[in-house]
Amino acid sequence: MTTQANAKQTESLVDEQQVIDFLIANPDFFIKNAHLLTDMDIRHETGTAVSLVERQISLLRGRNSHFENKLNEMVDAVHDNQRLNASLQRLAINLFMVDGLDDIIASIDDEIRNNLNTDFFSIVLITEDADLVEQQAERYVHVDDERLEEFRASIDEKRIQCGRFTTEQAQLFFASESEKPGSGAVVPIADAETYGLIGLGSKDEQHYHPGMGTDFLQHLSDLVSASIKPYLKK
Repeated sequence: MTTQANAKQTESLVDEQQVIDFLIANPDFFIKNAHLLTDMDIRHETGTAVSLVERQISLLRGRNSHFENKLNEMVDAVHDNQRLNASLQRLAINLFMVDGLDDIIASIDDEIRNNLNTDFFSIVLITEDADLVEQQAERYVHVDDERLEEFRASIDEKRIQCGRFTTEQAQLFFASESEKPGSGAVVPIADAETYGLIGLGSKDEQHYHPGMGTDFLQHLSDLVSASIKPYLKK
């Protein structure tokens, strides 16, 4: 019995493959025999029977929906890039028009908060001048401050870091804020050396994450670094 069953199963598989090969070799078969499209019933996942035409239409709709979603994602990405580029251009123009460190930071703050929907923003400048740190503790931090160890990768490697802030990291940037950001980015202000850090934060826990692109943040770093450096005191 087992041998006969296996023989029938093999014969069935061969017959099925022959049908498949035939249809592949004759793609116009259903065009010449269009009546079969409506006569054939195919069992749907829901258990109901549908014609081959209906099944093809259903599959095509599913594929079209997938491609439409992908296209919408691409269009959204283009619009987002255009918005970010416009922001950089606007900020560059505004920085040309201001003079002094206070005005520069105010212009950056305004652009970041109001036009990029960022909930938290702060700039911390690194200095060796202990008196300057004492006079403007909200803006300057001493180069030997232990809190900077939390940002060693950004400082030493000039690397942008995105993700969740630790309590210590949030405290350095946003000590005056009543709440802690859900996610954030640390952007080095640097050329040959790092002389400051930009802290960006969002209430949205998923807004800044390790896998996100950082091209815009790198351009922001370059722009801010060039505008701030002439006014820094070591």
